[in-house]
Amino acid sequence: MRKLYRILATAACSLLLVNSSWAQQYNVGGAALNNDIVTWGDMYNLSFTTHNYGTARSMAMGNAFTALGADMISASLNPAGIGMYINSDVSFTPMMQFAKSSVPGTDPFNTNDFSDKSDRFGLASAGGVFTAYRGTGALTNMNIGFVYNRIADFNQNMKFASWGNSNQNSMANLFCSLSNADGLITDADGRMSWGNDPYYWGPVLAYKNGLTNKDDMGWYIDRIGENAEIDQYTALETRGSIGEYDFTFGFNFIDKFYFGFTLGVQDVNYRRTLYYGENYIYPNDNYPSGDYMPYQLEYMNYQQSTRISGAGVNFKLGFVWRPVSWLRVGAAYHTPTAYNLSLQYYADMWSRTFSAGTNPDGYDISYDGYMSDYVESPAWEDEGENAWRISSPSRVMVGAAVTVAQRLIISADYEASFYNKTKLRGAPIVNLDYTATMNAYFKNSNTVRLGAEFRLLPAMDIRAGYIWSGAALRSPNEIYSRPLIKSQSYITAGIGFRLGQGVNLDLAYQYNNNKYSCFQSFYGTGSLKEWENAESVPVTSSMKRHIAVLTVGFRF
Repeated sequence: MRKLYRILATAACSLLLVNSSWAQQYNVGGAALNNDIVTWGDMYNLSFTTHNYGTARSMAMGNAFTALGADMISASLNPAGIGMYINSDVSFTPMMQFAKSSVPGTDPFNTNDFSDKSDRFGLASAGGVFTAYRGTGALTNMNIGFVYNRIADFNQNMKFASWGNSNQNSMANLFCSLSNADGLITDADGRMSWGNDPYYWGPVLAYKNGLTNKDDMGWYIDRIGENAEIDQYTALETRGSIGEYDFTFGFNFIDKFYFGFTLGVQDVNYRRTLYYGENYIYPNDNYPSGDYMPYQLEYMNYQQSTRISGAGVNFKLGFVWRPVSWLRVGAAYHTPTAYNLSLQYYADMWSRTFSAGTNPDGYDISYDGYMSDYVESPAWEDEGENAWRISSPSRVMVGAAVTVAQRLIISADYEASFYNKTKLRGAPIVNLDYTATMNAYFKNSNTVRLGAEFRLLPAMDIRAGYIWSGAALRSPNEIYSRPLIKSQSYITAGIGFRLGQGVNLDLAYQYNNNKYSCFQSFYGTGSLKEWENAESVPVTSSMKRHIAVLTVGFRF
């Protein structure tokens, strides 16, 4: 079983391990740590959706379709819009994404930004809406939809570096302090077992790679000199998406009032690979003497892979009222999505050490005086009864759409998402509860969607839109353990053609700008002994993304 007690630490931290009074003061976290669990930061990032994906028509109009309806995106926004279909409709929407993440340079001698790219092909939307009933009474028609819409995308690469840091701010120092704080031990032969808690696999890897050592007095560092400077490198790669499969019903009452509901089943696939590396530099080649330090680390690399996957279920209902032919107003409510998630975790570390002395421990040294270590952790998996069960925020949205001279459509949506109500309903770690943290650090997020469509020619429409989603962070300028989304904005445009015989061809483009909170690769703080504390340089990041989509639709 996992550790019985893990409780939340303060603002920037992810988790605080409680084993002793000393440990209660030592806060450990950061992007390069705590990857073996679903943190409250993960819960927020997995829940943050702006409903920017859909068909090319809806994406070009900023997905402002709460009142507009008659589009596949209606199944995920306001299912009442499904009732507006006059004919059956089938469509398919592939997409291309081109993302670039940027991190400002942290070195005073190198002000260039660090940037990395990620280009992906995927599916934005696909499905069909079919007329199940058409009558002449109060119920004019009933439509049934089976629709897939992508609601979140995690494809991103990010990298950054920092040079000339104090040797105190090495991850080796953090692992040494943590090993002392929690009383980690080796066996009689000096070996260190993995144990049944992956929280400690980092210290185990550090020991097996020579970053830390142990004697009767405790843990210490003997391969990094006091005059060493630390160059630090971090690369974060995320992949995957959340797709929603909607089974939706829409009802049309005398072309005035529309009502609908959706059962949504979400498929979660999130993968994170984090690489962290350190080089140990001695200015002016002032290396320690071999007699004083016979083994001297040149570098270490630490890589962790996390995958979170599973499914969630929610329910949506909404209405649209059409008091006059040129005006539509609508509203919808989305229940929290109940997720059941499995987590897989794996880590490895490798290092290179120079034998500067007489090799007193008799290691296998290569001809050039170096030895290399490479150690893999076991694989960890939380699933079944040990799965992570969370509930995403509920959402409320309202919208209005007007038609001018039967040639121009203008629509607007407002959405409120209650991120402070995100809940951890169950976890494999006993007594883990994020409720107070979610209430303390998150609030409701406001999203505005605007769209317009103009009939330029009888068979051609041009479209434009805008989406803005504000931060759910109560204190967006604090330092966090992970890059958390502060705000998102989209500028959208597109064009649509009616090709005859019920065939539509639509193209759309979105420009997306994401801003993230300040975060750190790692930190270990709170010790009364200042030299036992360690932390990396905080950084900020942003991502710009270009999305191009094509929809082919058939109405019959």
